[in-house]
Amino acid sequence: MMSKFLPISILARASFILLLLWLAGCSTFFGKHGVFRGRGSDYLGSGPIKKIELPEGMESVSIEPMYQVPGVSAVDEFGDTVTLEEYKVPRPLPMGDKSEVGVKIQKLGGKRWIYLNASTAQVWPRTQFFLAETEVDVAVSNATAGLILTDWLEFSDDADNAVRFRIRLEKGIHPDTTEIHITHMTRPQSMFKEGLVELPWPQTSDDPEREAWMLKELANSLALTVDNNAASLLGQNVGGDLKAGFTRFDGEPTLQLRLPNKRAWATVSHASDREGFKIWEDRVNEGLLYVGYAPYDEDGEGFFSKLAFWSDGEALPNKAPYSMEQLLSNLKNSATVKARFSEIPGVKFSAESLKDPMGYLIVLHEQGEYVLVNIRDTRGERLPDAHAKEFLRLLRKNLI
Repeated sequence: MMSKFLPISILARASFILLLLWLAGCSTFFGKHGVFRGRGSDYLGSGPIKKIELPEGMESVSIEPMYQVPGVSAVDEFGDTVTLEEYKVPRPLPMGDKSEVGVKIQKLGGKRWIYLNASTAQVWPRTQFFLAETEVDVAVSNATAGLILTDWLEFSDDADNAVRFRIRLEKGIHPDTTEIHITHMTRPQSMFKEGLVELPWPQTSDDPEREAWMLKELANSLALTVDNNAASLLGQNVGGDLKAGFTRFDGEPTLQLRLPNKRAWATVSHASDREGFKIWEDRVNEGLLYVGYAPYDEDGEGFFSKLAFWSDGEALPNKAPYSMEQLLSNLKNSATVKARFSEIPGVKFSAESLKDPMGYLIVLHEQGEYVLVNIRDTRGERLPDAHAKEFLRLLRKNLI
């Protein structure tokens, strides 16, 4: 009886023959001389590329940049040219907490205004919304000037008079902050019967209580409606420039404030008592602050530690070794010192200096619409530019 199974030798032979056929097929299609041969190694056998021959009458032009890149000179925030090796990225200017819009009514003397840590691009449309919601008609709206003039209004408790408000939006001291100033004007209704409609605005509000009322109402509305995630393209240029910046005046690094003198003094005094600074004495009328400085650096020992004028680790004394009067009686007899201090009462210039003085003099002086701030040593001399700039940056950071 014949077995149902082929002998093992026959199966082995058949498998071997099939393997040979499969290998032969692979080489036929994918081998070196196959139909679908691999070309990954072709570059190994490639020769030099023959130079392109241009037709007669044509010339070859070397590759050149299409646009010339001009030389770029880097400058710091004071406008001074710096080399790449000298340049250091300045610390960012302080900004408000962007997680929540802060709204405050600030006061100085008889003046008050709204402060927001939001940009004018965010505040401008919401101010317009407030007026529309309260049904206050707008006579003039100028986004470029940041100015809104309301139409004449009549309060139910004062039918004999008409009132209007001037609302002025300005950029604050720091980036992405806004100040809103309001002026109130009231005039008898009888003046309108005589055709006197265009009237000059007063320097200060006719009724401080009406002004305070409008400030409070607007501040409450903005606190609820201003969103830090929304802004108006129309409002991006509202309010002009920031109220604080850097410049050079008479070749000296200078902090420039676009503020009234009293407010400039108040904000510089505040900054001069923060982050290592300590006010020892001041003279408001002369615009002088006598300060000490203890090295302070949020990132540990840094640039400011090099400016210490006493031993490491020693606390700043509560009282200066000399009074401001003594310092002003022993200023250096030089042109740069006289240019800044000669008009101050009681100042004397001397060739001799006091023994072991410490601290600095911060000097404020008006120049047109600006108040300029400089920092000098105890003899009234200019500091090295690098030191003066670092101190002014620190003062600018803490302005309010």
